[in-house]
Amino acid sequence: MFQQFTQAAAGAILFACGWLSITSCYAGEDGYITTAAGEDAIGRSTRAALQGNGKLAASVLLGVPRNHFAGKDIAYRRCMLQRFGAKSSAPSRPDVGDPFVSKVLGLYQTYWWRALMAPTDRDSHGRQLQRDLSALLGEPDTIDDWGLLDERVAHELRARGYYSQLGNTPPLRELMIWRKQDSSQREVQLPERTYPVKLEVLNDFVTRGWSAFARCDRGSNGGWATDERLFAVGPAFPLGLDSEAFRASLLGHETQHFADLQQFPALQPWELEYRAKLAELWMSRDSLQFLLSKFNSDQGDDQGVPHLFANRQVMRDLHAHLAENGVKCRRDDLFDVDPDRLRAAAVQVLNRDTRVREYAASLAVTNPAKPGK
Repeated sequence: MFQQFTQAAAGAILFACGWLSITSCYAGEDGYITTAAGEDAIGRSTRAALQGNGKLAASVLLGVPRNHFAGKDIAYRRCMLQRFGAKSSAPSRPDVGDPFVSKVLGLYQTYWWRALMAPTDRDSHGRQLQRDLSALLGEPDTIDDWGLLDERVAHELRARGYYSQLGNTPPLRELMIWRKQDSSQREVQLPERTYPVKLEVLNDFVTRGWSAFARCDRGSNGGWATDERLFAVGPAFPLGLDSEAFRASLLGHETQHFADLQQFPALQPWELEYRAKLAELWMSRDSLQFLLSKFNSDQGDDQGVPHLFANRQVMRDLHAHLAENGVKCRRDDLFDVDPDRLRAAAVQVLNRDTRVREYAASLAVTNPAKPGK
C-alpha cells in the first residue's frame, strides 16, 4: 500500500511502502496442512485487515472450522479471533521498558483497534488520537496539524534512543519504532535504468506498524522510499538481504518509487505502486509465481488502498498486453504464461506507461495552462 509518512529522523516525507506477507499454507508437526478452505479464509482475512477492517478479518476466519487450519495458521486464527472477535476489547498498555514509549505505543494500539473494529468511525478515532498525543506531550490544546504532531512525537522518541516512523499509511495513522539502523550504498538495476540509492536497514523493532497489528504480525511493511534514501524493515526478510524477495520486492520496488518521484513527482499513490509492481515482476524469477498469486488475490477498487488497486491495474494491463500480442489467457491464468515472456511484458507495459507520461509532460511544457481571467 502506498504510504505517506513523516520521517523525523531523516527530515523528509516518505512516499511509498511495500507490504510483505508470509505464505498462507503451513504444515503442522503431525503432517496436516491447512485446507483449501482455510487458505481461502486466510487470504480474505488478510485482505480485509489491510483494508482497515479487523472485525471482518476475524469473522471470515470464524466462518471456517478450526480443523481446516494447521501449524502457524492455527495460531493466526486464534490471535485474530482474540484481537478482533465479538468478545474482544481494546489492548492493554504495553510495557517496552520506557514509560513514554509505552504510552505512545499504547495510544496507537488503542486507536488501531478501535478503527479496525469500526472502520466507519476511523476519522473520529484519529481525532481522539490527536487529543491523546497532544495531552501526552503536555499541550493544553490539541495539536491539529498532524505533521507538527508527528514531528513532536518522533523528537521525543529519538531523544530516548528510538527511531520512528509516523504519518499516514492509508487508511490508518502509522507508528513504527525501532532501535537499530545500518547504512549502505547500492546500485539497483531497474527495467529502464540503473539507479544509485542510499539504503537504511532497520532492526530491533518495538512495533512494525498497524498493518502488522491488524494481521497479528503475519506480515508487515517491507520498506519505503523518501526523496533521499530507501528504508528496509530487516525482520520482513527472513532469508536475508541477498534473497530475491529483498532484491526484487524491496530494492527493485522501492527504487522504482525513488526514480519515479524524481521524474514524475505528481504521480498518485496507486500509480507509484502500479509502476513499482511492474518493475518487481521484471526482477523476480523464483518468486514470480508467488507475486502473481498475491497480485491476483489481493485486488481492490478503492484508490484509497493503493496497493490493492494497483494490483488490479497490473493484472488487467498485463492480460491486455499479452492478448494484443497473441497470448491467449484469462486474467487469473497468467500463471501459465512463459515466465520470460511475462517478465518481458511487464517491462513493455512499464515502458508504455513511461512514454505516455513523458508525452503528457511535454505537452504541459509546450502548452502551459493559462491563468483564469
